[in-house]
Amino acid sequence: MKIALVKQEVYQDLYVCPVTEKDAANILFSSMGRVGPIGLMAELDADFYIVKEEPEFETQIYRKVIPHISKYLYLLKTETLDKIPGQGFKQPGSPYPNGKFAVDCHDIDWSKYDVVISINVSLPTSVVRSYPQTLFAYMIGEANMATGTVHFGYDVTMNQMARGIIAKKCGIVDFPYTFVSSDTLHKVMQKHLGREAENKGIFMEINSTTERPVTKAPAHFQPLIDAGYEIILHKQRIFDNLKSIYDAKYFVKMGGRHIRGNSVAEAVSLGTLAIMNRNEVIHHELIIDECDVKTMDQMLNLINRLEKDTDLYKELLAKQQRVLKELFFDAPIQSLANCLEEKRKNGKAKPYKWYNKIADRFCFFR
Repeated sequence: MKIALVKQEVYQDLYVCPVTEKDAANILFSSMGRVGPIGLMAELDADFYIVKEEPEFETQIYRKVIPHISKYLYLLKTETLDKIPGQGFKQPGSPYPNGKFAVDCHDIDWSKYDVVISINVSLPTSVVRSYPQTLFAYMIGEANMATGTVHFGYDVTMNQMARGIIAKKCGIVDFPYTFVSSDTLHKVMQKHLGREAENKGIFMEINSTTERPVTKAPAHFQPLIDAGYEIILHKQRIFDNLKSIYDAKYFVKMGGRHIRGNSVAEAVSLGTLAIMNRNEVIHHELIIDECDVKTMDQMLNLINRLEKDTDLYKELLAKQQRVLKELFFDAPIQSLANCLEEKRKNGKAKPYKWYNKIADRFCFFR
């Protein structure tokens, strides 16, 4: 499948580079914040586009996704994320604004792609419906929004879940925001750095504390410190942070708020064993039984044991990576292949009538 990933010039995350950039590391490290679906480019040779903001209702949906900063997002056409009010602590990976690389979506021949994945609703319905042989999917940047049914004339809505459910036809599809395979990020970092990982120290997942930016480990991590383990803290710039996780041996979370678990997928793909309480993670499937700990004492005991048993460490990491590949890569891609087959078998776009338009107007009301 030939795939395109698309975001708007007003989107506050992901990569800031031209479509001509094909090096996965350069794309990844240009991100404003999160890793996102870098596996599309690193593993599947997908193209990445930033498109200009369009005036249609559906392409303005982004204003409802994160309303507290939506009035400032137009600045991303000419400014970097850290220049937006309230975002000054961010350290985007690229020195350029989205707008520098934005292109007009009407100038792109989308028929050359089997699948087009839009972050939020980047392409107007009129464009989507002009290419009946191409599968169009959207993923709302914030999870759990507008995922009950497909809107805006698209074929697929991606719900950011990764449960191993394989879709047989167009509609709702499990597809994680962090789309990576078992060692996608490890390969990217190894090639870019030109060396193997150091494989030492404990990286503390950022949501173990409320401090932003993180400058110290919280008090409840003291037992690990007292045991002589180095606690590695979150870095604001994506390259620095991924390098720290790549070189760490363990990726842990204890306490703090519940997380979706994209960071867990990133750590495992980097080759770092993730240990935490699976009840605090939406993507709890990644926390295998052997790495599911409920207290700091349990965490310390497990790490002590793994430090003495190298083979067990390798066994658990390999097990986590197998789960990651199955749920975060193989199943989502098979779902898209099934949806594409169904759409092409039908041979035309589904009807898009007045009642669909009305439903689309209310899809963000809760």
